[in-house]
Amino acid sequence: MRILTYCDEDIGVAAGGSRQVLEFAKALALRGHEVTLVAPQSEREGAALTASIQVQAAFVPVARWGGLRPLSFFWGSMRLLKQLLRARPPEVLLWFDSPGQMAPLWALRNSTCPVVYFVNGLPLEEVQGPWLHPPLREWLTHGLRLASRKANALVSVCPEVLVGLRNLEPVDATRCSVIRNGVDPDHFFPQPQEKIRAELGLTTQGPYIAFVGGFFPWHGLDTLVEAIAFVVKSFPTVQCLLVGDGQTKKNLEEQVQQLQLSPHVLFTGRVDFDMVPKWIAASDVCVVLHRQTRSYPGDSMKLWEYLACGRPVVATAGPGYGDTVEELRCGLSAKADDPADLARQLLCLLVDQDLRRSMGKRGRMAVARSHTWTARAGQLEQVCRQAIVGTKSAA
Repeated sequence: MRILTYCDEDIGVAAGGSRQVLEFAKALALRGHEVTLVAPQSEREGAALTASIQVQAAFVPVARWGGLRPLSFFWGSMRLLKQLLRARPPEVLLWFDSPGQMAPLWALRNSTCPVVYFVNGLPLEEVQGPWLHPPLREWLTHGLRLASRKANALVSVCPEVLVGLRNLEPVDATRCSVIRNGVDPDHFFPQPQEKIRAELGLTTQGPYIAFVGGFFPWHGLDTLVEAIAFVVKSFPTVQCLLVGDGQTKKNLEEQVQQLQLSPHVLFTGRVDFDMVPKWIAASDVCVVLHRQTRSYPGDSMKLWEYLACGRPVVATAGPGYGDTVEELRCGLSAKADDPADLARQLLCLLVDQDLRRSMGKRGRMAVARSHTWTARAGQLEQVCRQAIVGTKSAA
């Protein structure tokens, strides 16, 4: 298939949205498809695409001053999409949604190209800052409805997003598919723990508990910090590795100081993507938490990355996280926003090395078997083919 992929993600930044787009594009290309990616020009585009061999990138220059950025990308990407649609018509447009970015609708006005619309969230629950003003929020919702009507197929990482979307715009359930995030098991794999700790300069005895990712309110990291205060009572040398950066970092640092946990919590800052597997490998247990700040849980890539590295996981109980680790028997679930229960689950794993080892092996095997980006791309490939067939049948 010739797949024209559109996104508004800065693919030079190793964030969840950009990684999802790049990994799907790469996996589809490795499955033999001709993939062209339209995205904003990034200051680090060269580094980002070294992992995306066989993907043709078409970057759109953008102005980086406040409100000009989305407007410049809208205008530039619309013109580029029109050129690509005329020069070498794709068999399908794979559109990774960004709130308010409607360039594909304008570019496709006179085109019969089928559209697969990948929606990761609902704008009314995702946007921040000036986009919270009622007129702008209404515009975003209107754009989501228009895109949903245009799309031949809709995809999301969790069913709750599709339910919310169907509440906004009546959409036939047969057009909807859930495709979760995945992992590259060749990049994320088990590594010798002691060797990696020495390489990272971690000299404390441990044990080590790790969170790797962005510091956002819905990750509930304040609950993790509070849980460490309980864990210290049983493991006086415990270390909590907070690898990343984000909105809540300042509040977390203040909380650590107030609880007198500075000797036990290490803020590493943002690390290069190539170093992420090493920080996971250095840990004994990894944590992925979810706070109910929106009506859907999403699907965290870090969960799959932890498991691919052979680490047991403590996750928040519920859809997408706790139920996944329990089903795969690769971790334990803890009550949401309950530091005491989180500490109990962490201690259950920390005191039992054999349990940690067996859960880590099961997680790695489960990921390698059916939760890779290659497997996810196979699902997305089928959705694209069905959209193409449906368009031809309608014609």
